[in-house]
Amino acid sequence: MACSRRSLLSAAALSPFCALPSLALAQAFPDKSKPIKVIAPFGAGTSTDVLARSVARAMSELYGINVVIDNRVGADGVIGVQAVKAAAPDGYTILFTSLSTQVLNPHTFKQLPYDPIVDLIPLSALGKTSLIVNMGPSTTFKTTREFIEAAKANPGKYTIGSGTATTRMAGEMLSRAAGVQTLSVPYKSLTDAMTNLAGGQIDAVLVDAATAGPYYKQGVRPVATTGSTRPVLMPQVPTLQEEGLAGFEVIGWFAAYAPAKTPPAAVAALTDMVSGAVKSKYVTDVYATFAMEPLDLSGDRLNAFQRAELEKWGKAVRAAGLAGTL
Repeated sequence: MACSRRSLLSAAALSPFCALPSLALAQAFPDKSKPIKVIAPFGAGTSTDVLARSVARAMSELYGINVVIDNRVGADGVIGVQAVKAAAPDGYTILFTSLSTQVLNPHTFKQLPYDPIVDLIPLSALGKTSLIVNMGPSTTFKTTREFIEAAKANPGKYTIGSGTATTRMAGEMLSRAAGVQTLSVPYKSLTDAMTNLAGGQIDAVLVDAATAGPYYKQGVRPVATTGSTRPVLMPQVPTLQEEGLAGFEVIGWFAAYAPAKTPPAAVAALTDMVSGAVKSKYVTDVYATFAMEPLDLSGDRLNAFQRAELEKWGKAVRAAGLAGTL
């Protein structure tokens, strides 16, 4: 969709895409005849996938380019990141991912086949979200307090499933903060974890609202959030701090990256396009639907943020005894 200056002024209040200035595309990159492939290292229906598809659509509409999503799932996101690392550094293959691949995998894997700092160039943050503590229909717990009390009385009996490094760490941190012993059950994907939660094979999963939402019709119950405030979409759901875990907070974040050695002009153009799409009314509305929030970081600021997160989460991983366990 090409938006002239006049159309921008007249349609800003009407169109979810013409609300932003268009990127000047008279430069060599991008070539509109070539699609930009966005690799999402997690499955359909997950928060990363929801973010990727909404931002990709906004990029296409705002800048008149074809942006396609390629879900490369497996090994806690490693397969997807490797695909981007191996891609030609020409700007036409980029990565939309989460802190799982960027700051947790480097600590939990014994031998990680990529370096998130060396092999990838940060473009723009995509957003952030808290996680929801979800109980399965096979349990009777109405609150996290009830779950914790039962887990204290029955060490090792109750299970917490996961499908990414982030969700696994969140479960471990919850158990440590509560002083209980639970059984961690990692799955290949969040879809597998939530399907088994709904089926009664496990007791709990900590995951974002976008991923958990479809399973609430199958008897899964949200009982708490890892954020510091209650979710706007679920004001009845208390924080874990309200449930007695003082200072507990886990926030997941998402960002876009290009392969190392991508030309600076392409990096600059991609950064503008991604950040512009994130700020569009369409993406803002999608985020609100799934309890996601924007995270205004790009380039050097995103790089500094990621380095700080690497250090912070490294301490958490070591404290949980998960360093080098994969």
